[in-house]
Amino acid sequence: MYPSNPAKHSKESRFQTFALVALAGFGSVGFGLLRLQIADHEEYRRLAQENRVRLEVLRAPRGAIFDRNGTLLADNAPSFNIVFRPMPAESIARVRTTIAPEWLARVSGLVEQDTAAVREWVRFANRSGQTAVLRRNAPFSILAAVEETRGELPGLEVVVEPMRRYPHGTLGAHLLGYAGEINEAELTERKERGYRSGDLIGRTGVERTYEEMLRGQDGAEFVVVNAMGKRVSTLTEGPPRPPVPGHDLVLTVDFKVQQALEEVMADVDRGAAVALDPRDGAILGAVSRPAFDPNEFSRGLSLVRWRELSGGGANPLLNRAIQGVYPPGSTFKMVTMLAALRAGVARPETRLHSCGGSYYFGGRSFGCWKRTGHGSLDFVAAIQHSCDVYFYQIGPRLGLPRLEAAARELGLGERTGIDLPGEAKGLIPSEAWYAKRWGAGRMPKGLLLNLAIGQGELLATPLQLALMAAGVASGGQPVRPHVVLRVQGDGEAPAQEKPVQAGANADPSSWRALHEGLELVVAQGTGTASRVQGVRVAGKTGTAQNPHGDDHALFVCYAPAEKPTIVLAFVIENSGHGGSVAAPRAGQVLKRVFLPDSVALHPIVAAPVDTTEVARGD
Repeated sequence: MYPSNPAKHSKESRFQTFALVALAGFGSVGFGLLRLQIADHEEYRRLAQENRVRLEVLRAPRGAIFDRNGTLLADNAPSFNIVFRPMPAESIARVRTTIAPEWLARVSGLVEQDTAAVREWVRFANRSGQTAVLRRNAPFSILAAVEETRGELPGLEVVVEPMRRYPHGTLGAHLLGYAGEINEAELTERKERGYRSGDLIGRTGVERTYEEMLRGQDGAEFVVVNAMGKRVSTLTEGPPRPPVPGHDLVLTVDFKVQQALEEVMADVDRGAAVALDPRDGAILGAVSRPAFDPNEFSRGLSLVRWRELSGGGANPLLNRAIQGVYPPGSTFKMVTMLAALRAGVARPETRLHSCGGSYYFGGRSFGCWKRTGHGSLDFVAAIQHSCDVYFYQIGPRLGLPRLEAAARELGLGERTGIDLPGEAKGLIPSEAWYAKRWGAGRMPKGLLLNLAIGQGELLATPLQLALMAAGVASGGQPVRPHVVLRVQGDGEAPAQEKPVQAGANADPSSWRALHEGLELVVAQGTGTASRVQGVRVAGKTGTAQNPHGDDHALFVCYAPAEKPTIVLAFVIENSGHGGSVAAPRAGQVLKRVFLPDSVALHPIVAAPVDTTEVARGD
């Protein structure tokens, strides 16, 4: 037997070891391929599809808004937006790239937005998987810059989406409201209702109240994208789902009335005006000053500009027509007169203590606006000339419960229920209210003198003043103020709720006396600046004392007096007397309504009033 060859044995051993390792390697590869193609096939096919196909949302345009005669007040226009589309979760390297300082700095510079804001938008998009809007309505220079560098900035795209447009700018801004981009908290709350990042949502006015009707139903389509996430083509395997526009709204607003109110209030720093139809409560127009342009919110606001609009001071976003509260001043005397007449406290021909310019009560002197006095007046003449002394004497005789009841029946002291958000309640104090404030039985009787002339703790919105005048104009019939007339399309018009007030009851003679007095206010009294040739106008001036500055000027009226179709209420803050500041504006609006040919070619301007003809007082 020959001895074994050690070298040969070692060589064979190494070969066997290598063969085993190679076999194990091939086996591992084979097992991996089997797992990849069989066990994990569906998972990898899904991931490949996600990297190749992307679902894109097609934004639905909001419904348009029209006035009662078909004049367009709000619609949509195309907007070129710069957006960030999140990468698939598997592309983690790219996701990290998009939140790197270099990427953020370049993108923030391109879209001209704050870096911190862009970082938050991108992070939210990556968390939620939804597209984030980085810049709305971008100008051409920015669009061109983005397109040039988009290949180097993954996730960045330019898309065309509908943008809310208000063709008349500030006109009717507080009525219409505005739509702004949904925030993260709202998105969490409304996600189940189909809201997505970047959606517009009604913030104020009609846009907010009728959000669910105005917003449409978004569409969708699948698109083919490349490795960088850039859109290549539309997937043809299935048809896209087109967006469904929101319902159109037709408002009760009359554009010519709204425009007239806007023009006569153009020079007012702060104040409000309301026009409504006393027959059904339809709002014909409403203005609040200062105003704002709702288009700013569609285009996107900077933080600095938002603070300017929403901060203190003038606060242009405040709708003073329904949110501003003011002492009603002498406009409240129509409530006092109605309460006194129906309670039998006085009759139209009743003459009380003659007005010498002041009235003494409880050891204190209460002055009349006319320092020289009005002399002896009956009740009708007292409201015609707005004699404070006469109404001082009515207050204690009438008592608070009866005065409060009449005020509430005419729509004061409670929200009117108008279909606009944020309405203020106002205040009509009661005996219980004073008892809670000062203690039972401790209410000074002198308070009734101030309340009887519309001062003291009384507070009302301009809308409530208009509703009060409407109640008087209609002989106590209650109405509910409303802004929307009907919904166009398949939507149902909102159900007309019952008025919040019960209506005021009084005998015909009481109504006749009050109506006569209010007509005399305009014909020969403190409101002559509101006269319109050939039209019978009834109204009441007011000058409300303001502890924070100059007096507020007020005026309410209705016309034609024999069959009223329009009621106006004006409050001009810190401006002086109602007869010389507010009444002329009402007269100009009424001329535009009833004598359009005489003023159609001339802008409405509140001209200086001839003080020899118009009383400078209430």
